[in-house]
Amino acid sequence: MQEYYRGEKRVTLIVIGCVVGLLLIIFLSRTIKVVSPGFVGVRVLFGKVVEPTLKEGLHFINPFASVIRPDIRTQAYTMSGMVREGRIRGDDAISALTKEGLRVKLDLTIWYRVDPEKAGEIYRTIGMDYENKIVRPGVRTVIRDITSRFTTEDIYAEKRPQVTAAIQDVATEMLEERGMICEKVLVRNVALPEKVRDAIDLKLAAEQDALKMEFVLRKAEKQAEVKVVEAEGIAKAQRIINRTLTVKYLQHEAIEAYKALAGSPNTTFIIMPTSPEGAGIPLIIGK
Repeated sequence: MQEYYRGEKRVTLIVIGCVVGLLLIIFLSRTIKVVSPGFVGVRVLFGKVVEPTLKEGLHFINPFASVIRPDIRTQAYTMSGMVREGRIRGDDAISALTKEGLRVKLDLTIWYRVDPEKAGEIYRTIGMDYENKIVRPGVRTVIRDITSRFTTEDIYAEKRPQVTAAIQDVATEMLEERGMICEKVLVRNVALPEKVRDAIDLKLAAEQDALKMEFVLRKAEKQAEVKVVEAEGIAKAQRIINRTLTVKYLQHEAIEAYKALAGSPNTTFIIMPTSPEGAGIPLIIGK
């Protein structure tokens, strides 16, 4: 009988030990939290966000708190007219009016990320669906506002970098107010009505032709200037030569030339006198 009670007591202790161990495991699982790289941990205790946010790594927290893990890596949100290219399947290009009132469509990608220091505020004031609540409508509004300040030609060709920079500046300010960081805005395509696009292309082609002709004219002017300078140099040299040229000098040069001809074994020539000074013209009569 005594052995029976001892065995029953042992079983009870084992059961109690198992329950305590299970409770301990549950307690530790709720106390120890791991935040993966590229995320932060937002603690929520009894319906309230607890600051500060948890960085990546191992953390011990209140077992009654839950942890939300927002992604703080760079995210790309694309709005495009191409099917299956953006987040929205189908034509999701931004339709906007230019300064002249013409309608254009823009394909755009924005690179952004959540500010780690403001992840708790974002979760408390916006929630985890910040992309559809803030990023998408905010950026589309910014694009329509900036587009209305530029002409169609500026957006399509000449000033697209300035348009992109203006969109990025305003989008950066807008997202910063809501706890996000805008890294870059990419205007990937500008679609115009066909007639407007053709007219702009013709104008740009005409401007390029005009610039080409202007270059050709400038080149011709420079070549003419060079020829004038060369002619002036030749004329100046001739004036100097004429002032220093004498009959005796010419006779000396002629004699030296005759000597060179006389030294040639294959040439026979006769000097025909043409002046009282004895100068003449060599007449080659055979080789």
